[in-house]
Amino acid sequence: MALLKARNQKGFTLLELLVVAAIIAIIAAIAIPALLNARRAAWMSRAKGTLRSTGSSQLAYQGTNNAKSYGSFEALKKTLYIAEGYNLGNMIENYSMAWTASNPSTGTSVIGKGTGIANNQFTIVAYPRDSRPGYLLTFGVTEDQVVRVYNPDNESNTFTDMTDPHVQSWDPIL
Repeated sequence: MALLKARNQKGFTLLELLVVAAIIAIIAAIAIPALLNARRAAWMSRAKGTLRSTGSSQLAYQGTNNAKSYGSFEALKKTLYIAEGYNLGNMIENYSMAWTASNPSTGTSVIGKGTGIANNQFTIVAYPRDSRPGYLLTFGVTEDQVVRVYNPDNESNTFTDMTDPHVQSWDPIL
C-alpha cells in the first residue's frame, strides 16, 4: 500500500507531459491560422461595407446640395455624412482611403466627358496598410455604387483610380 501511495504522489511522467504538449501544439497549429484568416476576412468585409456606406453618403450629399455635385471627404464630414473623428487613415481598420470627386457641373471637367451633372464622378479606394501581397485586398467604389476588388491579373475590366494611374483593373464584387 505504501508503494501505491508513493506512486500517486509522484505526478505525471515525462511521456504523459509530452503527449499533452503535442496535442496542444496540434490544436494550436490548426486553430491559430483559422483565427487569423477570420480576422483578415472581417477587415475586408468592413472595408467593403464602409465603401458601400460612403458611396451612399455621396448620393445623399449630391441629392441635398444645390450644385448636385459629389463631395470631397471634408465636405461630407462638414455636412455630417461622415462622423467627427474620422479621417482617411482611420475609417477602416488596417486600411487607408483615397478619395476623389470630379464635378463637371461646377467647372471641374473630366477629359472627354464634357460637363453637366450626369458626368459628375467620384472614386473612393480602400487600400491595405499592410503591403504583403494577397494579405488584404484593395477595394474601390464609384458613382455606380458597385464595390470592386483590385485584380492586377484582369486587364478587361477597367476602373481607374484618379489618384493612382497604375491601378487599372478591377472586378465587381457580386
